[in-house]
Amino acid sequence: MQSNFLFLLILFQSIVWSLDPLNFEKETLIYSAGFRLFSAGEATLIISPDSLNDSRYILISKVQTNSFLSKFYKIDDTIISWLSKYDLSLIQTKHKIREGNYHKDFNAIIKGDSLAVVGQNISTIPGKVYDPIAFVYFLRKQNLFVGEKFNFFSYGRKNVQEVIVKVTEKEKIKVSAGIYHCFKIEPISNTDEHLLKNNGIMTIWLSDDNLRLPIKITQNTNIGSMVMELKTIIN
Repeated sequence: MQSNFLFLLILFQSIVWSLDPLNFEKETLIYSAGFRLFSAGEATLIISPDSLNDSRYILISKVQTNSFLSKFYKIDDTIISWLSKYDLSLIQTKHKIREGNYHKDFNAIIKGDSLAVVGQNISTIPGKVYDPIAFVYFLRKQNLFVGEKFNFFSYGRKNVQEVIVKVTEKEKIKVSAGIYHCFKIEPISNTDEHLLKNNGIMTIWLSDDNLRLPIKITQNTNIGSMVMELKTIIN
C-alpha cells in the first residue's frame, strides 16, 4: 500500500528550468487520502533548503493512516531525500517503512551519475536518477503544455526504472483547498505498460497557474481507486 501512496507523488526527468522558476522552499502540502467509500488517512510533503549544504534540498514525505484504519492496518511511513538544487536529481534517500507487521529501513547514497551505494552493496546506474516523489517539484518548474512528454530514470528500493510522463489534457478540479484549472499528467513505463501492479493506472493534476500545485492524484489499487486531494498549503 505504501508504494501506492508514495509512488503516486512521483517520477520525472532532467531538462532546462523555466525562465521564471518557482520558489517552493519551506513549503508544506497536506493531502487527504482515501477511497470512494471511506477516508484512509493523510499524506504530507515538506521541502526545505538543507541547512548543512546550500546546494541541496531536503524533501520529506509522510503517509499515516487515520485512527480508524490504524486499528486494522496501521501505516506510518517516512521518506527523507536529499536533492540537488540544480536539477532535483537524487543525492541520498532514507526510507522508514512501517506498515502493519512489515517494517523496513532503507538508505541509499548516489555517487555521481554512475553508482548507487546501499550498505556494502554498490550498483551501477544509467545516469542521473530521481526520487519518484520529487517529480512533482520538477514539473512545477516547467512550462507545461498538452502533448508534452518527459523521460527520466526513477530510483527506488528495488530497481531503476525508465518512466515517460505525458501531459494529456486540461481539466477543472475541485478539492478542499479550492477549485483549480489543471494539467492532467499520466506516467507510464517506456514500454507503455502500467508502472504499478493491479493495473495501476495513475493520474496527477497540476494547477495551471504560476504555482503548479499538485492538486489531486488518483491510483487504481487491488482494493479500489485511491484518491489524494490537496487540503492545506503552508508556506
